[in-house]
Amino acid sequence: MNYQELFNRAKEKGIKELEVSIITDKSLSITYYNGEMENYSSSSLSTLSARGNYNNKAGYVNTEKIDKSTIDFIVDKIIENAEVNNSSDELIIFKGSEKYHHKKVYSHALENTSPSVKIELVKSLYEKTKVLDPRITDVSVSYSESGGIYEIMNSYGLKLKSKTNGFFIVVEVIAREGDTTKTGYKVVNGQDLNILNLDKIASEAVEKTVSQFNSIIAESKVYPCILANNVASSLLSFFLSHTIADEVQKGTSMFKGQLNQKVASNKITIDERPLDKGLNFRSFDDEGVATNNFTIISRGILKTYVYNLATAKKDKVESTGNGYRGSGKVVTSFANCFLKKGKKSLDDLFSIMQDGIYITNVEGLHGGMNGQSGNFSLQASGYLVENGKRSTPVSLITIGGNIFTLFNQVKEIGNDLELLGSVNSPSLLIKEIAVSGK
Repeated sequence: MNYQELFNRAKEKGIKELEVSIITDKSLSITYYNGEMENYSSSSLSTLSARGNYNNKAGYVNTEKIDKSTIDFIVDKIIENAEVNNSSDELIIFKGSEKYHHKKVYSHALENTSPSVKIELVKSLYEKTKVLDPRITDVSVSYSESGGIYEIMNSYGLKLKSKTNGFFIVVEVIAREGDTTKTGYKVVNGQDLNILNLDKIASEAVEKTVSQFNSIIAESKVYPCILANNVASSLLSFFLSHTIADEVQKGTSMFKGQLNQKVASNKITIDERPLDKGLNFRSFDDEGVATNNFTIISRGILKTYVYNLATAKKDKVESTGNGYRGSGKVVTSFANCFLKKGKKSLDDLFSIMQDGIYITNVEGLHGGMNGQSGNFSLQASGYLVENGKRSTPVSLITIGGNIFTLFNQVKEIGNDLELLGSVNSPSLLIKEIAVSGK
């Protein structure tokens, strides 16, 4: 498509401002289950999203057809959509930042590795996992790879482009002992297949599974607690949602009016780091605003809210570069957020706690978490910790409390930070948590 022709046609039809985003995504998916290739698929898809200002109303369009014949369709749909748009929300087309931080984060080695090599890797990981314990009944290894080009351009002459790729591998293990069945998994991700330790991945997946056998229901009481990094990351996502300016401006954030106030333990520092090289690198957000690494919470003190263009304009500040598309509409979200890791290993945390409970899994987060008050009641499982060592597995318990109280009661922070998503935390030692069991 001739994009300049698209911008010219839009101007002729009365569209004052126009922004176009194009995502070209290539993906590969491989699943090996019970000794057989269960799935192999590859695809390439391009999607165009456009938004424009017509008669001071916003119009939107999405299409997977991108060629010369699409130009009139895009322009007409934006006009049609704007004419029926009764929203008072202002459309902001960004002219561009002064400086963008670009890095080469695309792995050509990953792209150029043949599918047959990736299939053999998946098969090898399956075989290494399956033989580690006689109680294993089923193993599934899935490999997914995505690589994309993201482009954004607008009628002010802004033209930006980024290219990223990476893989995710999930090893799921099912084991049976008597009438009891347990499930565990291990997730790894990255851009370099050559550094993977398949034996280590397999053994960790199996250990997470078989260590759950002979679990008990813990006694109901208040325990000192360690939250595993995956659990802490999930809870951190809810906690950080209150730093999003949209929620502050609507009055639904517990952090309204709390700038430069203490909102968490002084052990806690949380950074948004989109410029760190890796899977989540972003040099600009979906509104074309240049990203920067910045601190949200420093030693427990709330330093800033998180903004897109619209919310920044309301508060008369600059966007933090956190405007990302959600179902077509730009929302405020995180790209690469981390709770700063400590120096202590998980074993160190056990030793410090001595006796308590180690929570490794929670369920029902969306149903069991009150997003506004922060009160939660979640099904959980994990292990007792006795004399500074992980001991008896526990299951069929419920943990309850308040998420704001929880992050104010962090005593120590582990060093086991992993990239699990857009919001990540290492393991956390918490002063106490209420457990409902037997």
